Amino acid sequence: MIPKIEKILYATDLSANAHYAFGYALSMALAHNAKISIINVYEKLTSNRNIEMRSVDFQTAKTLLTDKIKERLQIYREKENIEECLYEKLIENIYVAAGSPVDEVVKQAKAGAFDLIVAGTHGHGFLYSTLMGSTAKKIVQQSEIPVLVVRIPDKRQ
Repeated sequence: MIPKIEKILYATDLSANAHYAFGYALSMALAHNAKISIINVYEKLTSNRNIEMRSVDFQTAKTLLTDKIKERLQIYREKENIEECLYEKLIENIYVAAGSPVDEVVKQAKAGAFDLIVAGTHGHGFLYSTLMGSTAKKIVQQSEIPVLVVRIPDKRQ
């Protein structure tokens, strides 16, 4: 049986090179005529990179993060010379959730009946992975659907 990929959930941490993994989500969507939904999880009580976000309420954070995702999509679209109408056809939803990234991504994948999760990993090395575990690794372990994990390059592109 050849699996049908109609709905892709792209999980992003909005890091500098997260667009690299998005390219794979976009490629899969184009190859399978699928829709992409994007999820970012807001971790208010952790040592999140968005330190300034910790002091705002969730609704404000959600709006700011949604705007940031849209801005990054626009930059990527322009950089890759992708027609806006194609982008609008492929991008279905943007979700911003609060809580554990692993739990929220897995929960959204199930609730939205997605066929594939695409997530990037920074690959901090063996020791880091052994002691802490990566978000992508935990998503793979907990997800009931396939997960494409994309190694994000260390250097900014």
